[in-house]
Amino acid sequence: MSNRLHRTINDMRLKRLKRILKRIQRYERPFEQLSDEALQQKTALFRQQLLDKKTTLDALLPEAYALVREASRRVLGMFPKEVQVLGAIVLHEGNIAEMQTGEGKTLTATMPLYLNALTGKGAYLITTNDYLAKRDYLEMKPLFEWLGLTIGLGFVDIPDYEYQRGEKRYIYQHDIIYTTGGRLGFDYLIDNLADSAEGKFLPKLNYGIIDEVDSIILDSAQTPLVISGAPRVQSNLFHVVTTFVQTLEENHHFKMKQTKKEIWLTQRGIEAANAYFGVPNIYDAPYFDLVRNINLCLRAKYLFENNTDYFVYKGEVVLIDRITGRMMPGTKLQSGLHQAIEAKEDVQLSMDMSVMATITFQNLFKQFNEFSGMSGTSHLGEKEFLDLYTKIVVEIPTDRPIQRIDYPDRVFKNVEDKNVAIIERIQTLYAEQRPVLLITRTAEMAEYFSAALFELDIPNNLLIAQNVAKEAQMIAEAGQIGAVTVATSMAGRGTDIKLAPGVPELGGLAVIISEHMENSRIDRQLRGRSGRQGDPGTSQIYISLEDYLVRRWGDLKALKMERLEQYDSATLQQSKLFQSRVRKTVQRAQRLSEEQGVKTREIANEHEKSISIQRELVYQERNRVLQFKNLDDVHLEKLALEVFEEVFDHTHFTASEWVNYIYRNLSFQFKDRLENIDLRDRKVVTEYLVSLFKQQLAYQKQHLDDYFYTHFVQRAILKAIDSNWIKQVDHLQKLKNSVNTRQNGKRNPIFEYHRVALESFDNMTDAIKRDIVKYLCQSITHTDENDDLVVHFPN
Repeated sequence: MSNRLHRTINDMRLKRLKRILKRIQRYERPFEQLSDEALQQKTALFRQQLLDKKTTLDALLPEAYALVREASRRVLGMFPKEVQVLGAIVLHEGNIAEMQTGEGKTLTATMPLYLNALTGKGAYLITTNDYLAKRDYLEMKPLFEWLGLTIGLGFVDIPDYEYQRGEKRYIYQHDIIYTTGGRLGFDYLIDNLADSAEGKFLPKLNYGIIDEVDSIILDSAQTPLVISGAPRVQSNLFHVVTTFVQTLEENHHFKMKQTKKEIWLTQRGIEAANAYFGVPNIYDAPYFDLVRNINLCLRAKYLFENNTDYFVYKGEVVLIDRITGRMMPGTKLQSGLHQAIEAKEDVQLSMDMSVMATITFQNLFKQFNEFSGMSGTSHLGEKEFLDLYTKIVVEIPTDRPIQRIDYPDRVFKNVEDKNVAIIERIQTLYAEQRPVLLITRTAEMAEYFSAALFELDIPNNLLIAQNVAKEAQMIAEAGQIGAVTVATSMAGRGTDIKLAPGVPELGGLAVIISEHMENSRIDRQLRGRSGRQGDPGTSQIYISLEDYLVRRWGDLKALKMERLEQYDSATLQQSKLFQSRVRKTVQRAQRLSEEQGVKTREIANEHEKSISIQRELVYQERNRVLQFKNLDDVHLEKLALEVFEEVFDHTHFTASEWVNYIYRNLSFQFKDRLENIDLRDRKVVTEYLVSLFKQQLAYQKQHLDDYFYTHFVQRAILKAIDSNWIKQVDHLQKLKNSVNTRQNGKRNPIFEYHRVALESFDNMTDAIKRDIVKYLCQSITHTDENDDLVVHFPN
């Protein structure tokens, strides 16, 4: 879409919003005249009108927003500006508001949160980390409580805190909740593992606002939230395979497409593996684990970089979010990949845990009845927002014109020259006492610059995203006279850099970015650290031909590198042709990186479709079971008959094998010998098995009253569903990671994944039925000292 057309469309959207703004402004004067008590009574009035269906949220919006504005003036001493109200309308409508840094997104969110919380169904503000969630919750708590709504923090901010029974249910009963995507996602998964209706605590998700929306549902979309369970059987091949992989040569033994994170053995590589491990063919069935380990170790060695994708911290491999530069302690790559990296780095192997439950942020937010988002750079992701969520992006104008000057990129031949120029520029700015924010792609480079500046007697703050609260404090101080701050790309996001007195006269904050990031949205976010609320400021990106983006995505052949070697850096600095070519190379590399990011997210989304449909079906069934009041709706005999018919149709048991089946699945006490039964007659055999099943149910019922018996049946069905669903989730996780390396000829890997996923779901459904029968018949029940039911399930 051309820029002009884009502007025209955005202006039309704003024109409509401004008509609603005028309706809000009509209440401004009348509300100023009202007493506190009269204003506060309006919340109960609005709620009653909604309850009586005398109004709708859309109809209430003008009056409700005007009320929040006046309350905000009285309680917080802040009156939401017109641009903030425009953003707030977009958020209520379920779309995405692009609002620049410093324009007051926290206050903007209060209006739609208040309006949607009036329904009593809950409204959430979801941000990127615990610190920001708690900070904004504490800041806005007085406002919402003055308005008569309850507000809660979605978690207890104590490390490794263990929640008491009913505590989470209490948290989620608040009208408004401030939390993070990770906290909410894990609670959603935990809630759907509850073994009783009392154990569930999460209400149906109604309305949510996502702060930094592009970061959470685009950039973080490929990292699913995972609850791990029992350890998988650990492979002992990692170290020996890592040694083998070190003997391989690229293009000879293996080929790779780094941009797509794909790597595979050539025919010579397969022959080398056969010889090294002394097997006829590694792709034969008995060697499946060996092939899997070779693929994992190849990926670990060549597609994952130390200090970029992970770093080794206190003997552990800790992942780094490539987009945010943040450490992700506790998050592990799945299906053996983490262990392959540990073997590569020669640290102790951690346990490879099975996956019990998983969901991506994309699917988590699709659980909401309605959600919206805000960010400073949303419009660059509008196509994806539209394709994935049918949401438009509305660019909200800044309250004051942007004064920041974004200088053209400075171009260098190599990293050394570029780094020298960056340090020289900082020396100049420091001499002027002008504050500087230097942003790097990796923690390693941030540490390098910080140390180099200290050697030059330039004190500086180093932010490498390891302590979010301290980081926010340091970034807030980055606008002081003479301050020098060195940070990774996302450190301190969500915190304003306010300029100290005297700084605007010096030219404001100077943002220096040490290289282009993999996504132009992030470049824009970084530039936006300077020039908040009409402040002066500058930004400039330094680039070289040795930058990560150019090495990974750039077309260096087009630059005729061998010819450039003839010239020194000073000569090339004077060449406009050289500078133009490098800029074009970097722009093209960034575009390719962005396109690949979109493709990767599309593939992740495709993979998620199967598990998402299956997850919804399983969770629906779990909830149905949890709601059982009595057993009238549960057709246990019919289910048992289906199981026995399937067993009969797929096996040809002898009498002793049938006895063994009965002993393992129906009754430990079975003593008959089946001599009087025609084992070839399907009806006779299955009816006999159903009669045994009924006897076992009657036996279970003898020991339990109606309430406990209903509870026992519930628990048996849930145990069968959960144990098989956990196996299925783990299977799909491994399948997702292996389907691209399968020898499928020309079959589409996504089609193949969906086909196998559907097949395995059908198998899981059969297994659940079989286990229900087994658990109902062979479990042992008793009540404990608290008169609670205890069930011992068979293995």
